[in-house]
Amino acid sequence: MAYTKEQIERILNDLARTINISDELFQAADDEYSALGEWIDKKTEEEGSHYVVYIYPQGSFALGTVIKPISDEDDYDLDLVCELRNGQSLSARQLKVDVVKPWLADYKKTKTDIEEKRRCWHVEYEDVPNFHMDVIPALKGECDTSATQIRITDKDIERTPIYEYQGSNPKGYVRWFFTKCLQHRVSGANVPITIYDMAKQENLRQNKNKTKLQKAVQILKRHRDVMFDDNPDVKPISIIITTLAGQLYDGEDTILDTLIGFVSKVEGYLQGSMKDGHYCIPNPSLEDEDFADKWKEHPERQLAFFSWIRQLKTDLNLETLISKDRVSMGNGIKRAFGATTGAVIFGVQGVNEANAVKAGTIKVNTTTGSLSETGTIPVPPSKHYGDIS
Repeated sequence: MAYTKEQIERILNDLARTINISDELFQAADDEYSALGEWIDKKTEEEGSHYVVYIYPQGSFALGTVIKPISDEDDYDLDLVCELRNGQSLSARQLKVDVVKPWLADYKKTKTDIEEKRRCWHVEYEDVPNFHMDVIPALKGECDTSATQIRITDKDIERTPIYEYQGSNPKGYVRWFFTKCLQHRVSGANVPITIYDMAKQENLRQNKNKTKLQKAVQILKRHRDVMFDDNPDVKPISIIITTLAGQLYDGEDTILDTLIGFVSKVEGYLQGSMKDGHYCIPNPSLEDEDFADKWKEHPERQLAFFSWIRQLKTDLNLETLISKDRVSMGNGIKRAFGATTGAVIFGVQGVNEANAVKAGTIKVNTTTGSLSETGTIPVPPSKHYGDIS
């Protein structure tokens, strides 16, 4: 059996659906950060501190690109920003250590001690299953050039114990990404037009009706996770994958074409964005920030990224994919995206094909030998031995 592009697209849709977070867990995450924000509001009133605080998600939860962990024993990362709209007199250390940490410690009982990371507090609460929180303390930015820019706390633990502020713009990044998601190619033209409605932003963040770009990013992240399951320290970070996928998206109508476009263009894009002999991946929402800056001091991460790209080119080669039979396609999906995920996808495929045979909507293509709605020879329903009805 050979595969058509339409059948491969169905597999990719099933893959994105399989690795996506459930609606129930998505809502649980939404409820949790909302509850934290409400609790902090009440806490500040009780303390008389008069801080104006906003809690909101950033990263994959804000972008609608969350994927399930490979293991059911692992938690989801819920990345949150704890932004103070006032409190500009606070030093970075005061904001992170003296203000935000006590709030997180008093909110609920934690499983373990709150862990300090470079830009955030890592928190695991006892009564919040399936999630851990990475909470980034931030102040409303003082720069008038961006209504969404903030200043986040930064502590370079490896080099110095000094706390500093650095610029960030997670809301601006979300707006940029959703603008990319809503690109549509003009019929007969190579240049996409952008159709963007700010009212759609919240719907895009929600856990349904995802765009082709969002699904492609999810699939790329799962392929990355599986490939680097035994060596997570060098795996390409999600912000790099998401940024490159967004920059290279050209309004393709399918997940397959989006992925093929990514792997075919990413190396050329990186070559064209080099500065002073180094690869550069600019933050589209914050001038001068480079998401690949750590590649200079950790060259093994750069090597890992390009090794991943080479593997993607092999696994997403269209000529190879359309020539596979069912067994080799199944084995390829399991190897690239995980054994459990592959089993679920082909279980769904089998059920769908069986239902299509019963309904008489699936036929054999005499040219390729594949099963599809556009074939010419009907497939008769199979009957168990002794069934003569």
